[in-house]
Formats: sequence, structure tokens, C-alpha cells
Amino acid sequence: METNHFLSIVICFGYIIAPLLSNHFFLKNSKSYQWIHILSFTSVLISISGFQRMFSIVWFFFCGYGLYLYLHLHKTDLFQNKHWLGTIPFFFSLVSATWIVSGTNDFRLLGYDETWSYYAAIHGCFIGWYLLSGLCYLAIKHNHMNLLIVFIGMIVSLFFFIAIGIYQFGLFKKIGVIGYVVLFPTLVLYLYRVMDPKHNLSKIFLGISGFAVLISLGLAFGNEFFPSAPIYHIHQSNMVFVHGGINAFLVIPLLLGAILNEERNRIDS
Repeated sequence: METNHFLSIVICFGYIIAPLLSNHFFLKNSKSYQWIHILSFTSVLISISGFQRMFSIVWFFFCGYGLYLYLHLHKTDLFQNKHWLGTIPFFFSLVSATWIVSGTNDFRLLGYDETWSYYAAIHGCFIGWYLLSGLCYLAIKHNHMNLLIVFIGMIVSLFFFIAIGIYQFGLFKKIGVIGYVVLFPTLVLYLYRVMDPKHNLSKIFLGISGFAVLISLGLAFGNEFFPSAPIYHIHQSNMVFVHGGINAFLVIPLLLGAILNEERNRIDS
């Protein structure tokens, strides 16, 4: 499988799930957002497949519409009860959308070709939109989870460190990688402690997510600091599939799955 083909699959997976979470967590399951999501996702498929590449611009406007809806819902209380945190995932949805438009149309934004633009779109989607949707939701809803605001700030800061360093300033990327190696396992442990999951499924999800993040970060750390090691040299072409696949299909979905499961069961009880 070609790298861009795999990246396209990952992007499409993220673009299906992230808006569903945003709608559930922040937009009170808006019907208009739901239907526009379907239409806009179709435009992404058409664009990525190469039929009409400019169609990806529709996705950018859809992401802007999500931010507009959220701001409209909280026009009188945005800076009360931490509702401002909810703007962060929508901001990152626009970051990701910018890169998917650039990648599909070969705009070479900041010099990134199609592959690197897809990488940027994926990181914006999965870390900034997908993951932070769940964390911002918890921080807004639960006062005893205020430490999550610190985690969110660190995730955002390290995101930009890696974004700056991934193409030109290598030192920034190394700082970001080290930061994530420490931050994400700590985050999983913190969530396990403060959520105090009551259901076995949530415990299993958090456990697998925590184990998977250790593997993923270990690969990223080794690839960044020990690229000449045989395991990374021999399998360099597969690093994208292994590292990206673990994060996209295990770490973040299971972490969010645990959050959704616990919140749903608290409501039911």
C-alpha cells in the first residue's frame, strides 16, 4: 500500500469520527451539522480520489460552520464555566482542513508536498480535534478535572513544537517528541485515576490505550533519536503504517471510547 493511500484512509477515518464527537460533546447533536458533515465528507472523498480536487474546500467551510455553531450556542457565556475550551477542537478542525485543502490541490503551503500536507492534516485532526474534543469536554463538565486544562495546554504547545520542527527546525521536534513521551502516559494514568471507571469495558479501553501509547511513543522516540538502529533502518518504510495505525485506530479511539462509555453510564444511572 502506498503511503498517500494509507494516509488518505487515516484522514477519512478521522473525518468520520471527529465531527461526530464534536456534535455530541459541544453542539447538542445539531441536525444541520450532521447533514452538512455527510455532504462535506463526500466532497473530501471526491477530492482525495482526484476527481475534483478543489471540492476539499467544502470541508474547510464545514469546519468553520462547526465553530460558528459553537460560538452561537455560547454567545452569552463563552467565558463562563470554561466553555471557551470548546473552541480549541474546532480551531484544530480548521487547521486540519487547511492542510487537506493544500495537500489535495498541491498548494505547497510552507513547502509541504501532498504527503507532508496529509501528515499535518492527520495530526491536526487526531490530536487537535479528535483527542482534545474529549479532554475539553471533560474539563468543561467536571470541576474536579481542572488539571486537564494544563494537559490540554501542554498538548497544544507540544503540537506546535513538532509542527515547527518537523520540516525545518529539528530541535523543536525533538523537544515535542520528548514532551509527548512523558505527557501521554501521564495523561492516561491521570484519566484512570480521576474518572475512576466503574465499568470493565472502560477499564479495558484505557488499559489497551495506555499500552498502545507506550508502544507508539517508543517507536517515535527511537525513530527520532536512534534512526540508525537496525529496527528503524530496516523497517523505515513501515514506520508510518505502524506508528500512525496504532495512534489512529487504537490509542485515541479507545481513550475516547472509555470517556464516552463512562459518561453514558453515569447518565443512565
